[in-house]
Amino acid sequence: MQNNFKKYKRVLKYAVVFSAIAFVLGSCKKFLKETPTGQITTDYSFSSASEGAALVTGTYRSLALYTGGAGDYGNFLPCTIEYPTGEVYTTDAHPQFFKFQTNQVSGGTLSDYDNFWQNEYQGVRDCNLALSKISGIKDWNASQQSAALGEVRTLRAFYYFMLVRYYGDLVMDTSVLASIADAQQPRVSLKDIYDQVIIPDLEYAVNTSTLPDAKSSNGRITKFISRAILADVYLTCAGYPYQEVATDPTKAWCTQGLFAQTGYPVNTPSAKDFLLKAQTQLNALYGQYTLGTYSDLHTPGKINNAGEAIFQAQYLGGVNDMSGFVQCTLPTQSHIYQAGDEYGTDIPTLGYIASYNPADKRLQDRQMFFYSDTYAKKFDPNQGPADKFSQGYVYKYYDSLAVKNGGGVNLNYTFYRYADILLMLTEVNWALRQLGTAVSDNDITKGINAVRQRALLPEYLASDVNLKSIMSERAYELILENKMLWDQRRTRMCLVDGAGSFAAIHSFFGHQPTGFSFAFSAMNLLCPISQYEIANNAKCLQNFNFLPKQVGQ
Repeated sequence: MQNNFKKYKRVLKYAVVFSAIAFVLGSCKKFLKETPTGQITTDYSFSSASEGAALVTGTYRSLALYTGGAGDYGNFLPCTIEYPTGEVYTTDAHPQFFKFQTNQVSGGTLSDYDNFWQNEYQGVRDCNLALSKISGIKDWNASQQSAALGEVRTLRAFYYFMLVRYYGDLVMDTSVLASIADAQQPRVSLKDIYDQVIIPDLEYAVNTSTLPDAKSSNGRITKFISRAILADVYLTCAGYPYQEVATDPTKAWCTQGLFAQTGYPVNTPSAKDFLLKAQTQLNALYGQYTLGTYSDLHTPGKINNAGEAIFQAQYLGGVNDMSGFVQCTLPTQSHIYQAGDEYGTDIPTLGYIASYNPADKRLQDRQMFFYSDTYAKKFDPNQGPADKFSQGYVYKYYDSLAVKNGGGVNLNYTFYRYADILLMLTEVNWALRQLGTAVSDNDITKGINAVRQRALLPEYLASDVNLKSIMSERAYELILENKMLWDQRRTRMCLVDGAGSFAAIHSFFGHQPTGFSFAFSAMNLLCPISQYEIANNAKCLQNFNFLPKQVGQ
């Protein structure tokens, strides 16, 4: 994809990098013993166990790019996934937040959409290469090959899942591209991406592969990770846009902006079936993890492949880390960070913070937010108190050793943790009851109440649980974890800021966040396709109303 098609002539010869720097797993150094051996082409015959291990390890490298930069000072990819929600902003002009506020983003907005597209498709290509070679690893028996296939297919599904929620219809690559001509492909229906790649890959990993059905303690894929992703996929497919596209997959939903359906939960046999499947996976994970303290979330020794973490991008401070992203969450130029600038480009809005219950423990200083700090040593050798912040800032990424001592952030980035599973479980069980399935009160409340208990909030009765309370709890607990955009799109509902709670939840269509000059429409259910993909793939059409358009579109 993008502007690197020349490399397809050698068939992605860079697709596997046998380097510990390319993918660092902080708690499992044995995982990365492979020594760089140069460039690998698809003609190479993999046969030994060590070559197979390196081949599979290479498929993880794109995970670490998730928190990477997006083309300008202080502009990092996780921030750009929060901006479209209207609940996160920046105090720095470099990320061009005004374009999100005025509906002017395009496929050429900095590197927001280029880098995300390239990073995830790089992961897809790495997986496709590995999948084409695993059967040739003669040193592996059938069980070892099956585990490797489960590992790689889970990762490929995850990369595609990230892409399909962001862009909708996608170019579908499931094999190694043999030529530049093979890269000229039209986008296929998002439903096909789910039905033909994402779901089969994950179901193979969970139901057929010999992956261990256990927690991951070293960052490698296990069935617990596959189950978490699969549950999220099923829950997403029970909503939008999958259910609307399923009414007529031949329509040009994405390029013509045809989306209009509302109402959640979606009442179709397909939606109910997906919810039941999600319930099965979530039930398998329920009770397998525990909720620790909020401090655990930003303490590497407590959260890196431990505690409530389920699936993470792996980092090691000073080698390959997410220091840049952490700087985004700190108050602008507050002089509290030893190793660099504080960008202030990933900040919850005042309305978002005001929507928390004042009694919520998460609001307390140095729980999920912080309101003041000390100067870094380079600004004050005595590390005296810095100026009090103008608002609360999210504390869950504050790696204190790195912030105060420098040397790089050692935190992993978490894609899934147990609190998310608990809230998905409540949503699935609530939705099933809404659709006529018998579900006990306890099954509806146990997930959300576990999350609320840690926040020192009153427990809910089943009668208290509805879409507003579920989405509110997700917003409170999973703040700045890149969940809200997907929640808005799959439910087509948006929370309305309030005082002490969110004031309401209403349709995505017509919702206008504070500070935005426009109301959301069908256009805003997707993001623009990368400008480089449009330029290099003549068969790839742009999403509705976005630029740049394909020639002749």
